[in-house]
Amino acid sequence: MLAKGRVIAGKYRHRQLIALFDDHTRTTKDRVKEAMFSALGDEVKDVIILDLFAGTGALGIEAISRGAAKGIFCENDHQTHQILIDNLQIIEEPYHIYFEDYKSALQKIAKGTISLVFIDPPYRYDVSEVISEIFKTNILKSKYTLVLETDKVYAGLINNAKIRQYKYGLTHVTIIRGEL
Repeated sequence: MLAKGRVIAGKYRHRQLIALFDDHTRTTKDRVKEAMFSALGDEVKDVIILDLFAGTGALGIEAISRGAAKGIFCENDHQTHQILIDNLQIIEEPYHIYFEDYKSALQKIAKGTISLVFIDPPYRYDVSEVISEIFKTNILKSKYTLVLETDKVYAGLINNAKIRQYKYGLTHVTIIRGEL
């Protein structure tokens, strides 16, 4: 079922986004999105972001609206991918879409380019494995931030990283800030 979402702040504030509600797709609630970006503050400004399990692109588009220089989006579901393409029509900033599995997409991203990664996979994914894959590909800049949206508390540890965790209803948000 299709519904309407929106960009909540920044350059594209109040612009409508198509959202998808079905058994496989969860959209990030506005209050969770607002809290997440409030915690990030200016970390989104002038950086290249990766929306790894992009879905409809709401998190990446929100980051671009708040000043990110470029967005890279990865989505492998055909129906959701088309909605992502439609939603990206509102932005003027550069972006790239990978329509493939996240592991394949990570291999194609230039090394040392990504400052901020949104990781909001389907709940069946092992988030620790996803993070491990990100580190294996060396795509992160020396100073990086990972933002996880999960249904469980993230219990992993990452060397030299500060981890902050938040809970909003059934949603857990973990922000990992580190340096390589």
